[in-house]
Amino acid sequence: MNFNKDFYKQEKAAVIELIKNSHDWDNTEGFIADGIINPDIYENQQLKVLVILAESYGYDECCMIEIENQADDDILGLGSSTVQTPRKIATLLWLLFKSLEKGEKIAWDDFPSLFSISDVNYKELQSTLLKIAWINVKKASKCCDNGTKQAYGDITRHSYKNQEILTRQINSIVPDLVIACSNPVIESVNDMGLLGDDIQEVKWKVQINSNGQKIIYLNHPSYISDWGYEGVYRIFEMIYDSLNIDSTPSNN
Repeated sequence: MNFNKDFYKQEKAAVIELIKNSHDWDNTEGFIADGIINPDIYENQQLKVLVILAESYGYDECCMIEIENQADDDILGLGSSTVQTPRKIATLLWLLFKSLEKGEKIAWDDFPSLFSISDVNYKELQSTLLKIAWINVKKASKCCDNGTKQAYGDITRHSYKNQEILTRQINSIVPDLVIACSNPVIESVNDMGLLGDDIQEVKWKVQINSNGQKIIYLNHPSYISDWGYEGVYRIFEMIYDSLNIDSTPSNN
């Protein structure tokens, strides 16, 4: 199945209504309308990537925030020094997309220090995030005052509650590569069959489902031992080496 931008937009509108009907979104359970960050850019990508995480933070009293509108501001809080997850994942994907553009794997010695806060890094990582899709299994955003540590059972419960929503999102995003982060995410999403057939809950392994999509299960980016520079480069190599695609330089 190929990505169809018009179908995606139609499904996203339906998904937003499903989310609104599922909780008290306009009072205490605001949410980010997640999905493809820039559909015009995404549809032209040689490799279409979907990142699945557990939950968002800080949108709990903001009604609905449209992820596509963040392209003009600060995507997923990327510019904040206290927000680590978008920066770690964007760095991983920067390596991947830059390698595909060059037609060869970026060497360790050419890996820039993208974790550090600077205007140049922000621009590079912001540009990277514009190429992907990003969804959370829990749609009701968590208040930052309650901390950012995941409540395993809460994430799992919301994931099953949102089965139809997540199914429609994944089916309309049509990714070539799915990066699923954290235990409750992979366990619930895989148990519902949303990652395709015969996917094992094994970390650090690129698997291929019956649709030909590549799936990799990783720890949450808050795991410093996995998501330091060496860990990010290791994940990048694993994904890049699994790709059997024409690495023709791209203008995107």
